[in-house]
Amino acid sequence: MSLNREDLLHDWIIEEIEKKFSKEYNEIKVNKMNEKNYEFRGFYPDIIFGNYGQIVMIGEVETESNINENIIEKWQNLKSLDVGCVIFVPKNKLKDAREICWNNQLVERLKISTYSVEIPIN
Repeated sequence: MSLNREDLLHDWIIEEIEKKFSKEYNEIKVNKMNEKNYEFRGFYPDIIFGNYGQIVMIGEVETESNINENIIEKWQNLKSLDVGCVIFVPKNKLKDAREICWNNQLVERLKISTYSVEIPIN
């Protein structure tokens, strides 16, 4: 199965997040697109952050086309896992993601973080 551009971006963002947080968490497990290597309470989040054998937080990377009403059920399921959860969204979709969280009572349980991809061409 070949990956499309958004899938490749999704996996690349996961790798960048893993690098960025590797100093804060000594155990980071990732499930890239279409992978189910690491399970947490019946789910396969994109990133599982842990320290010394304890899961501290989970993370989900969303791409531009994912930020819509179809994402609500997924985010509600993540909220129910009773662990810190951060949703990584493209910077230009922050307002939409916040609105979805606000309208669906997800604000108190999900943290939203943004990413941006800038490719300078000289």
